[in-house]
Amino acid sequence: MDTQRTRRAPFAALRRGAAMPVAAQVLIAGTIFSRLGDTLASLGLVLHAADGNIRFGVTEVLLAELIPTVLAAPLIGSVVDRFSARAVCLWALLVQSLSLSAATAAGGFHAKVALIALSALAGVASVAAGFKMLPVVAGEQHTGRANSLLTAGLSVAGLVGPPLAGFLNSLWGTAALLAADAVSFLVLAGCTTLAVPRSVDVAIGRRPATKLADGYRALRDAPVVGTLMPALAAAMLATSIESVAGVYYLRGVADGNDTVFGLFLATWALGSIPGALLAGRAGWSDRHTALILGGVSGIGLGLLLAGLVPVAAVMFPLFLMGGFGNGACNVGLRNAVHAHVPAEVHGSAWACFQALSRSCIGLGYLLGTPNSLISSRGQVIISGAIPLVAIVWAAVATLRRGESTVTEPSA
Repeated sequence: MDTQRTRRAPFAALRRGAAMPVAAQVLIAGTIFSRLGDTLASLGLVLHAADGNIRFGVTEVLLAELIPTVLAAPLIGSVVDRFSARAVCLWALLVQSLSLSAATAAGGFHAKVALIALSALAGVASVAAGFKMLPVVAGEQHTGRANSLLTAGLSVAGLVGPPLAGFLNSLWGTAALLAADAVSFLVLAGCTTLAVPRSVDVAIGRRPATKLADGYRALRDAPVVGTLMPALAAAMLATSIESVAGVYYLRGVADGNDTVFGLFLATWALGSIPGALLAGRAGWSDRHTALILGGVSGIGLGLLLAGLVPVAAVMFPLFLMGGFGNGACNVGLRNAVHAHVPAEVHGSAWACFQALSRSCIGLGYLLGTPNSLISSRGQVIISGAIPLVAIVWAAVATLRRGESTVTEPSA
C-alpha cells in the first residue's frame, strides 16, 4: 500500500512550502502541548502536598509517576506492537484524560495521586505509540528533524511549565492544573487523529506475537544503542542525583536567593533547546554515536565543573553546556532507536527505555538525598564524574566493536 500517497491528500495544500510534512508538525505540536499539561499537573500536586504539609506527599507524587512505568512498561510496550499504534495511542490518551478529570473532582490527596498513577500507566502506551508513529508521518528523510523539533519543544515545555504552574496554582488552585492536563490529552488525541489517518495504520509495523523481553532485547542488540546504553544510564543517573543534591548546593551558591536558583534551573532547560535543534541539522541527524557521546560528555563536564567551582557567575555557562549536551543526546538517542531498532518492536523498545530511564531517575533521587557521609557539593561532583567514566568505557567498547563515532548508515 502506498502510505505516502494516503498521507499526502489531507495536507497537500498546506505542505507546499513545508520542509516537513504538516502531519508530523501537527503530531509534534500536540505532544508538546500535552507535555506542558503534564508539567502543570505534576507540579500542581507537588505544590498541593507542600501547602498542605502532607507527610511524604511530594515523594508520593514522584513515586506514583515512576513505579508504574518501571513495572508495567514491558507489558504495555508489547501491546503497542501487537495492535494498531494509532488505536492504542487514542485509547491511552482517553484513559489519561478521564483519569485527570477524575483527579480534578477527587477530594482526597491520596485518591488524586492514585489517579495520577493510572494516568502514568496509560502514558507509557501513548508515549510508546507516539514514538512508533512519528517516523511514519514524518517520512524517513525527515525523522531526524522531527525528533529534533520534538525534543526542543519538550525542553521549551519544561522551561515554561514550572513558573506557569506556580502562577496558575496561586490563582485557581491545583484542580485547575489537573483539568488543564486532562484537556491537553484530548488535544493530543485530536492531533493524532488528524496526523495519522486510519489508512496509515498498516504502515506501522505490527507483530502478532510478542514477548515481554522483546523491547529490552531490541535495545541490547541494536547497533550504537546497545553499546551506549550504559553511558545513557549514567547520564540519567547523574542528572537525577543533581536534581536533588543541587537544590541544597545551588541554593548555597546563590546565597539563598531563590530567584538566582530558579535561573540556574532555567539555564539548563534553555541550553537544551539549541542542543536539540543543532542535532537535527542535515549532516548531524545520522551521527548517532557522536551526538550521544558528545551530549553525555557535555552533561558530565557541566555537572563536574559546577561542583568544583562554586561561583554563581560560572554556573550559568556550565549549565548551558550541560543542557546543550542533554538536548543533543536526547535527539541522538531517538534517532538511533528509530534507525537501528526494527519498526515492529519500536513500541516495546521505547516503553522499555522509559522503564530503564525511570529506574535510573529513582535511584538518582535516592543517591542525591542529603546524608551525613557526602556533602551536597560532593554529590554534585560525583554526579558529574559518573557520565565521564561511562563515556571512557563506552568509547573503548565502541572502538572494539568497530562502530563509527562519526556516522552510521540508517537501517
